[in-house]
Amino acid sequence: MKARFISIAALAIAGTVALASSASAQTPATDYNYVGVGVGAGELGDSDIGFAVNSKFTVSNQVSVRPGLITDFDFSDDGQTSFMLPVTYDFNPITQNGKLLPYAGGGVAARTGDDSAIAPLLTAGVDYRVTDKVTVNGAVNWSIYEDSEVNGVVGVGYTF
Repeated sequence: MKARFISIAALAIAGTVALASSASAQTPATDYNYVGVGVGAGELGDSDIGFAVNSKFTVSNQVSVRPGLITDFDFSDDGQTSFMLPVTYDFNPITQNGKLLPYAGGGVAARTGDDSAIAPLLTAGVDYRVTDKVTVNGAVNWSIYEDSEVNGVVGVGYTF
C-alpha cells in the first residue's frame, strides 16, 4: 500500500513538472506586434467614415500599447483627426485554435479640429491572427470628452 502511494505521488509530481516545463517553453499567444491600416467609423468631424492607422506593441506578458489614429481627410478647419494611446490587457485566446484574442483597456485620446481636446479613453476589441504575418482586428473606442465620442475601427495589420 505504501509503495503504491509513493508510485502515484511520484507519477503526479513527474506529470506536473512535465506539463509546467512544456507550458513555459511555448511562446505566449499574446506576444506579437503589428502595424496596420483600416476604416474608422463614428463621430469624425463632418464625416462618419475615415481612414485609420492602428497598431499593437507588446510591453509585457498580456499587456500592450495600441497607438492609433482616425482621420476624415478634411484638413481644413472643419477636419478632425483623433489620436488614441491605450494600454490594454490582452486576454488569452477564446478559440481552440488560439487565433481570436480579445483585449480591453484605457488610456488617452486627443482630437484636432474645431473642438480640439484631450480626454480619457476606454477601448475593447479583438485581434484575429490569420497567419503568422497577418492580423485582422476590430475595436470600439469611447473617448470621454464633454461631448463623448464613440468610434470603431476595422483593419488589417502586418504582424512581426
